[in-house]
Amino acid sequence: MTFTSLATPSYSKTRAHIVTALAAGLIIANTAQADISVTAHISTIGPGVEFGYKFTPSLGWRAGWQQFATDFDFKPEDENGVPGDELNYNGNLNLKNGSVLADWYPFQARLRLSAGLLLNNSATKLVTNCQTNTSGAAPIASNCEIGSASVPSSDIDELRIAIDFEQSIAPYLGIGWVFQPDNTWFLSSDLGFAYLGKAKVDIQSSGSCNTASTCRAQLDQEERELEHDMESLKFFPIAKLSLGYRF
Repeated sequence: MTFTSLATPSYSKTRAHIVTALAAGLIIANTAQADISVTAHISTIGPGVEFGYKFTPSLGWRAGWQQFATDFDFKPEDENGVPGDELNYNGNLNLKNGSVLADWYPFQARLRLSAGLLLNNSATKLVTNCQTNTSGAAPIASNCEIGSASVPSSDIDELRIAIDFEQSIAPYLGIGWVFQPDNTWFLSSDLGFAYLGKAKVDIQSSGSCNTASTCRAQLDQEERELEHDMESLKFFPIAKLSLGYRF
């Protein structure tokens, strides 16, 4: 008795067509699950826009940009025990930050966990002098506190201060919530923090203090004090509220 194998050429072709159709169906299904979104937001690092792409109900990514400028005033602590001779620093805070985030929706629902990078391009520049910016009730024009010493205003002239942080690319971790009443418009919120690292302060005097060794040492101490005062900003909190449209 002779048995004929079921694995005939025609059967093999049919099976190959079925496998191909199933694979195509999976690809189409995954494509249908993916979506593109654009949002406008306000945040603690400024207003901005964000573009998102969701591969599956559980995974997606976002890329954004936010920018903000404002006046910035800063007063260091009294270090020399003479009240009223501390300098008040006045200047501009310019926030310019990009972000790239990966999102995980653990329950394929509204809650999301995010991790990524904050591209820190922010800058703070301050200007002060003894004549106009001492903190006492009546400005003390003769001397001002620099570091732990009282320095003649004629030696200081004008101080220019630049503040930056050591992490130009800062790691970010956060948690978010998405509310979508229909298939297009949605609201979302995010709360997290970016690790900016230590503050870096550079102080330059337009007077003789910049080159005189003793006075320059006091400027260096003032830099360290300002960096210490900004230690709390090492882990910078970021809150964001967004309105988005999904394509």
